[in-house]
Parts: sequence; structure tokens; C-alpha cells
Amino acid sequence: MELSLSPKETEVRPNTIPDPKVDATFRRVAKNAITFSLWKIDEDRLEAVARSQYGTFYDNSAYIIYAANLVGHYANHETITREQKPNVVLERYIHYWLGGNVSEQNRSNVMHKIQELDSYLGNAAAIYRETQNHESPRFLSYFKKGYDILSGALINSPQRPRLYQLRARKWLRSIELATIEWSHFNSDYIMVLQTETTTFVWIGRSSSGIERRGALSWVQRQTNGCPIVIVDDGYEQAMTAPQKELWNALLPLHKRMVCQASQLVTDYTDCSSNKLRIYKCNLRGRLHLDQLDVGLPAKDDLSDAHGVYLLDNYGQSVWLWVGAQAPQAEALSAMGNGRAFVKKKKYPDNTLVVRVVEGHEPVEFKRLFSNWLNVWQENTRGHKPVSTKFGKLDAHSLCERPKMAADTQLVDDGRGERVVYRVLGDQVQELPVSKTVVFTTNASYVVKYSVQCATVVPADLASVGIQNIIYQWNGSEASAESIATANKIAMVAFEALKEPGMLVQLYEFDEPPHFLQIFDGKLIIMRGQRSDILYSNNNNGDLKTNVMLETFLLKVYGDASYNSKAVEEHPLSSITSKDCYVIKTSHVWVWCGQSSTGDAREMAKSVGALMGEYTLILEGKESKEFWQSVAMYFNQALVINGHVNSCGSSTTSSSSGAGSMCNGSSNGGNVSPILSNNCYLNTCVPSKPRPPVQLFLVWWQQNSLRYEEIIGFEQQDLSADCTYILDTGTLTYVWLGAQAQQQEKYTSIAQCYVQNAPFGRRSATALAVVRQYQEPNVFKGFFESWQNNYGKNFLSYEQMRKELGSSTAPSNISAVNGTTPLILDDRQKDFDGHKKYPLPVLTQEMDMLPSEINPLKREVHLTHDDFVSVFKMSFYDFDELPKWKKTELKKQYRLF
Repeated sequence: MELSLSPKETEVRPNTIPDPKVDATFRRVAKNAITFSLWKIDEDRLEAVARSQYGTFYDNSAYIIYAANLVGHYANHETITREQKPNVVLERYIHYWLGGNVSEQNRSNVMHKIQELDSYLGNAAAIYRETQNHESPRFLSYFKKGYDILSGALINSPQRPRLYQLRARKWLRSIELATIEWSHFNSDYIMVLQTETTTFVWIGRSSSGIERRGALSWVQRQTNGCPIVIVDDGYEQAMTAPQKELWNALLPLHKRMVCQASQLVTDYTDCSSNKLRIYKCNLRGRLHLDQLDVGLPAKDDLSDAHGVYLLDNYGQSVWLWVGAQAPQAEALSAMGNGRAFVKKKKYPDNTLVVRVVEGHEPVEFKRLFSNWLNVWQENTRGHKPVSTKFGKLDAHSLCERPKMAADTQLVDDGRGERVVYRVLGDQVQELPVSKTVVFTTNASYVVKYSVQCATVVPADLASVGIQNIIYQWNGSEASAESIATANKIAMVAFEALKEPGMLVQLYEFDEPPHFLQIFDGKLIIMRGQRSDILYSNNNNGDLKTNVMLETFLLKVYGDASYNSKAVEEHPLSSITSKDCYVIKTSHVWVWCGQSSTGDAREMAKSVGALMGEYTLILEGKESKEFWQSVAMYFNQALVINGHVNSCGSSTTSSSSGAGSMCNGSSNGGNVSPILSNNCYLNTCVPSKPRPPVQLFLVWWQQNSLRYEEIIGFEQQDLSADCTYILDTGTLTYVWLGAQAQQQEKYTSIAQCYVQNAPFGRRSATALAVVRQYQEPNVFKGFFESWQNNYGKNFLSYEQMRKELGSSTAPSNISAVNGTTPLILDDRQKDFDGHKKYPLPVLTQEMDMLPSEINPLKREVHLTHDDFVSVFKMSFYDFDELPKWKKTELKKQYRLF
């Protein structure tokens, strides 16, 4: 596919500055320093914004931000400039922000200034085009307390009255509106109407608790003692007569019309697509884009260091990658070409466009690729991977040092008590305690594990955080019925825990380190065909006594107790010199390739010992007796001496799915067959590079999972009334706030996120569920300076509302809501006396409705506006209709 872009479509003509003359204001920026700077474009002048005004923007202006930080760290508006040594590597980011009412002249001017700053910094910075209300996560991370957007049209107007729109979950955005009218209202928003004598806070019924809390805090900072009236969406008529008179003078209630959440165009990211299209940019008189024929994008697709590539993230964002050897002119014109592409594809004007330079790519760009290995090496939390073998680590250290536990993903040393249940279909069987544990690929297993902490110090016990773990393991051939039954058992066990605990759901080839550690690295996974033989005659997987299992072959993965397991392989297509196998015929053989490490051989020997006396065979020293004994599984022609292939050259399996496993490292790797070229993603060896940790605020909206990334996260970013996802690359944690709603949906949240993750992931990644105040050390260690008691003093929106009433003179605060008894006639009581819900909530299936809603009387939970919008009549007119007619209308609009 080829696209042709005309230079006339660019936001500004490239290369209009032959030799960019750097503005004197930019020359004050230290080139090799950690810093944060903000400038405002006023016509053709560049003005430095005072630090006290950071976080305040005007909607008719354009702004430039420059942020520089150490690799793996994050700058924000409070960053103090600090010079660094010349050899210190810095991450550099340039953002230009366009207000909603910015002039075309300022748009052009800001692009010229960006080119000057970019040239001054050596064309090494990533450049982000930001637009009002659609800012990138990195931009938002600079202003963690939120930011204000003021109306340029009101600069010379009286201070009151004013109308503000407050929105966004993590970073509250307040927008001063140029006019005061109902068209600005939406049930998702919180509106603040400031008059000379009173501040009204209108709470949209679809707004979230975190938004409401942020709004009340914002209002308290802004009012300076002015009386506050809280008005709930749908209950405006319940205001007192004086309040209503003041409100009506500005916003007549008879003109009230509030848009519904279902009519919103969301500003948040929807977990719906994780695919990319890559184009090579070519200049042939005019710019041409040649689409590359790629499946899952890989770093190698960006092969021309002299060229420019465009990545289309399906309209969510457009990235321009400039090769290190590309001419400076192409680096300067890249943003203009990206904007031309947005227009050509008819994407929204607010589509994020980012230019990155080879060797200076931000992590947001790298994680779009499935195999960008060095992104995993840039540890975002500044931790160095622990490469020491666990046997040499003190288990007590894992209790004392959460960062070590997080890095190794080891809660304890795996010596705690475990109970294993096997689930096949609807049949559940508890397995006897044994050193030999055998799973089959056609079944699911539930493991109840009691954490054993090597300390009695209360502070260390609190650091460990949990006392129980419920594991659910699903084989690659397990039926939907088996998985559903195991899921039910695991959920019931998790909910029944009386002590702090964690739920972990995983699939074959996705076993995290601690799961393997509790089996001491000797877990054996056999083909589903073995199931009947293994579990017949009450043998329960005892290999020593079941003579029917006298022939099989196991490939041993890993080189330590926390990354090793043995998987049955049949048939073999090839064997590399890094492999280790256990072959059970009439004798037990342990075969080790020439390039296998000593640690890998030890793990293979320990598996062989489970089956009795064994003989160790090294590659090249095989006896005739060995070849004769293993002929049906193993032959010399399969051995590829010294051959190393990162993926796909090892074994294949017709049944267990092991054939897609990665065999390129002596450390081994547990890799799902779903995506063989992602083998590096889920290796269980802590010394292996793994993805940088990401934190997302997540919520359900209109049956879709929405998420908002929090860059540069810390514990204070976790709110008790929200749900978060911490993606560690090895394990995806769902963190449930103590007051979060819809907690019963936590597994759906995790699965939806992983299946539609915004970068190269696969759906089989292990999932863990943790609750606030019950976080394990393997979770806490990803946060700097974790405080176990943080959040104990959390105030919900309802509590803040009460406190606002008690901390202010009674005459200064009043609440208008549906819980206050209203003076209404009988028919009004039947309607206005009920709690109001958004239309999408009321049209849900019966089992999804809030408990106080009668499924046969859903209509009374609509606001007056919603009712008229749906039924084209008022409730009182509707109530006069015959019963059959009312039922017919309710069915028509899915309210019955």
C-alpha cells in the first residue's frame, strides 16, 4: 500500500528555517542538565512561564515544555535544574501544547520554535504534539495535582460569574468556559458555577468517586470561604428558593438539557486494538509512504538508519521514527509529515503525533514492538536484576527487602505447606502430598499455598504482606469446563481466606518464579494422553509405582529451582547442545548437551532422581547401550551440535504445545506456544531482561475497559476507590482498592487488559489479584518507599462531603440530593424520590442492576430529562397510560 502526501497538507512547511537561529530564551537552557522548563507563545514572542504558574494554561495560546531526566527516572513541574557530567545519558522530551482556541498563527509559530529548540538540543529529543483535553500520559505525569485551563476570552472580564468544567480521573483538569450555558453540561462531568455570593458544585451522576473527591478539593482551594452548594445531577429542583433564583438567573432550569454518558466521545484509551501499521517514508518529488508487510511489528522492521518510518497505531497515535543517519532536514520535517498523514487518513485533529530519534526512543515507543530487547534492560524503577542463584540468597532477605522479592518475584523460599487439587471437567480430586508432582496438559489445577516467612519480626511480616496464595494452573489442552470449574474453586477459596492472600491465575508455559519454586523446580508436565494411566488405580501420578509409564521423554527447562520444570516432548524434531533431557525407558537416562550449564545439568539430575537411579550421559560420550535404549525417542541425527537458535529450532510437540518453546538460553524459558517470537517476554529467570513496569488506572465504561497510564508512578497514585493494573511483564497484578466498586469483575478486568494490551503481549500472561492493605512483597517492591499504613486515613467522596459540611458554617454549605426528604405530591414521590442512574446502567441485564433497582420499575430511576428523551413524554403523562401500553414502551426501550 502506498500513500502520497502533499507538502501543502502539513501543519507548517518543513525546512522554512534554513539555519535555525535559536531564541535567546532557549539558549538559557542547560544542555546537559536535569530540568523542566515551560514557555508560552504569544504571537511571535516566546515568554518563559513563571514557576508559580506551572500548570495553568490559556486555551487561546500555545506552550512548549522541555523536560530532561536520568534514564529510568521522571521529571515533573517541581523538578529543580541540576547539571550532570558530560557522559551522563539523559532522556529528553519536548512537548508543544495547543489550546482549543489557539490561532493558526500561533500554531505555525510554535512549530518554528520547536525546530529551534530541537536543533539547539542536537535533534535528540522526542517531540510530542499535545492538544487540549487529549494530552499524552507523559504530559499528564508532569502535573500530578492536575492543571487548569483558563479561557483567553475572559482575561479582561469580571472575575464572577464563572463556569468551570472539571473532568479526568487521575489528573483533574479544570476548564474555564467562555459562556455559561447548559450545553457544557454532561453527566460524566462535574461543573462549578461561581457567583459573587455562592459557589455551586454540580455533580454529574456518571462521574467517578475519584473525580468527585478531586473536584471538592479543587473547589475548597478556589472558594476562599465563599458559601458552597452541592447540587446532584437530576435534583436541581430541590434547591431552596433563593438558591434556585440565583441559579436560574444564569442557567434557567426550564432550559436544562444534560447530555448522557452514552453520547460521550471518550478521551481515554479503550482496550480494543493492539496492532500497528508501519510505513517507510520516501521523498519522490512529494512524500510517499510505502506500507511494510509485517505481522507483529519488530525492531528489525526499522532497518534503514538513513530513513524515516511512520507508525500508525490505528488512529490512537502516530509515531515518526528518524534514523540516526537521516539528514537533519528529515528530522525537522517529520512532525509536519505526521500531521499530513493524520489529515490524509481523516483521523481526529487531536490525534497524538510523536517524533522519536534512533537511539533516543522513549519507552512508550519501544513497547509497541514485540522484540525490542533493550527496552527491557532499561529498568524504569532503577533496580538491578538479581542474578544470584536463589540457593545462595537468604530467604529472610526476601522478607526484609521487598525490592529483592519484586525483582525475583519470589514471595518466600517455597517451603510452605501446599495442597493441590486436580480438576478434569467437573471432577475435582485432591492429590496426596508427594515430592513428585505431575500435571497433565488436559486438566486444570488449584494449589493452595501457605506462605512461610523466615522471620518473626512484625515489621518484616508486614512487609511480606500475605499469608496465603491461591494458584490456578490451566493446561494447554484443558477444556473450557475444566477451566471454569477450577476458576470457581479458586475464586471461592480466595474469597474465603481469613488471612491476607493473593489469587494467581496462569496457563501452561506462563508459570511465574514462585509457582515453580514451591515445587522446587521439579514440576513435571505430561501430555493429556497420559491422564487415564497416571490417575488410574489411585496411583495419583506416582511415577515410581506405575509400571505402565515406563517410557517417556522429558525436556528440562531452566537452571534453578525458581525457573525449572520438566515437560514431556514427543516427537522431537531437533535437539540443540544447550538442551537437557530425562529419558525413561527400562532405565532412567539424563542426557545433557555440550553447551548446557552446570546448573541446568543439576536441575535435570534432580528430575531424574525422582524416578530412581539414573545414568548421566553427556553429548558426544553416549554409549551404544544408550542409543539402543532410547531409539524410539532420541537419535544422533537430531542433535545439532553447537547450534543456537533463539526460537523455533528446539523441540516440537504434537500434543503438549511445547514445540513453540524458546530454547535459545541455558537459563531456559517458559514460553507460551501462542506467540513463539515473544519468547523473551515471559522467561522466569530474574536475570533475564523483562518489560519495564507499568501502572494503569482502569475502569469499565459502557461495557468496555478503559485505562489511563500513570507514568512515574508511586504509592500515592493508588486510590482506595479505584482499581489498577500493575504490569510487570512476568505477572499482571490487579490491585483492588478497599472501596473500589465492581470488585467481582477483577478477573475480567485483567483478562481484557492482557488480551488487548497496547503493545506486543499475548493473552496467556499470568494474572494476580491483590487487595489494598494485603499487598505481597513481590508487589510492594515495584514502588519506591512503600508505607504499609498509607491510605488508612483515606476520605471517600461521601466523607469529604460530610466534612465539608462540618468544617464550614451551616449557613455556608448545603447539599441538594435525592436522599433528602422532598416536599412533593404523591406522584412526584413515586418518581423524584428514587435514586437516579444513567440510562446505560438501567438497560443492563437483570443480574447486573444495582441491588436497589426493581427490574420491573426501572423507569422511575431515570432523571426527568432522561425520561423525556427516551419516552418523548413526562413521567406524569406516562403514568396516565394503560398498563399494557407502559409495558410495551418499556420493552421497546429495554427498560423492562
